[in-house]
Amino acid sequence: MIRRLLFAFATVLIFIALNSTLLAAFPPQNSQIKNTATKAKASSQTKAADPAPVLTTISVNGVNDIDPAKAFGSKNAPVVMEIFSDFQCPACKQLFTTTTKKVMDNYVSTGKVYLIHRDFPLPMHAYSRVAASYSRAAAHIGRCEEVEQAIFQSQERWEMNGDIQGTVADALSPAEMKKVQVFVDAKTFEPLIEKDRQLGLLVPVNQTPYTILHTKSGQTFPVVGFVSYDVLKTFLDQLVSQK
Repeated sequence: MIRRLLFAFATVLIFIALNSTLLAAFPPQNSQIKNTATKAKASSQTKAADPAPVLTTISVNGVNDIDPAKAFGSKNAPVVMEIFSDFQCPACKQLFTTTTKKVMDNYVSTGKVYLIHRDFPLPMHAYSRVAASYSRAAAHIGRCEEVEQAIFQSQERWEMNGDIQGTVADALSPAEMKKVQVFVDAKTFEPLIEKDRQLGLLVPVNQTPYTILHTKSGQTFPVVGFVSYDVLKTFLDQLVSQK
């Protein structure tokens, strides 16, 4: 009887020792999963964190505080065309769709004009500042022209319900829209929009659109309100010929 008890006791001790060895060799699976998930999450967070954009401005032909993402053409162009605009302004839409596009094709793309878009949201327009925010964010991912065109062309629609987000989303891919929305939500480019507005107040801009033509000799010529392409073309040809 005693022998049987001793044998059983020894068997139990061996089983406990083997079990402890196995546990040491193979840690709990849940712990491994938890550690792996933690590492994966940290890696994902590190990968997702993009560096914040640097808000740099440049000077061209004596014109300062230019956001290069909202400027087009050669910096050596003989004429700088600076347009203060409001996305909810009907006259600004008319200028963009009938005049500015032709200037881009015939003067900016040929190195004759360096064109600057300045945001000047008017206080009486409920959604113009929001539109400026989306346009500026799109410009900084290289989609300025497409989004400006979409916002202006859909002006009558979104000014009724404020759905600028939907208008911009239609012009971008889902991935591009995600980037733009992050910038808008964080108000990343608001300082640049406010800088444009403050520059306009110094001019002073009292209505939109308000265009200023700058020559290399330092002359400035304001053009207030809408101007047709044919009228502007005559004036631009004169200024360009002075180079």
